[in-house]
Amino acid sequence: MSRKPSFANLRDRAPALASVPQPNSEPASVTAADRVGEGASIPQRPASREGRKQIAGFFTPEMSLAMHMLARRQDRSLQALMAEAFNDVLRKYGESPIGE
Repeated sequence: MSRKPSFANLRDRAPALASVPQPNSEPASVTAADRVGEGASIPQRPASREGRKQIAGFFTPEMSLAMHMLARRQDRSLQALMAEAFNDVLRKYGESPIGE
């Protein structure tokens, strides 16, 4: 009897090819700034990121899985859920919510 695939089954799997170097790929230490001298241009930031700043954190695999599953069930992006959570924290401490 085969089991139905689920996020919980994927959680404990190691990434299959994430650490395998691709042929003809540059080493991780090469940056866009290093390639400028070779005639390559620095990639432009997507318009959706203009005027925005990244906020990142490290969480347990269980938290990551729970948030991704919630985002999927709510048909929303993880970023939208994080913005909602941050606004709730701002309100909790008497600050004005900023929005997305």
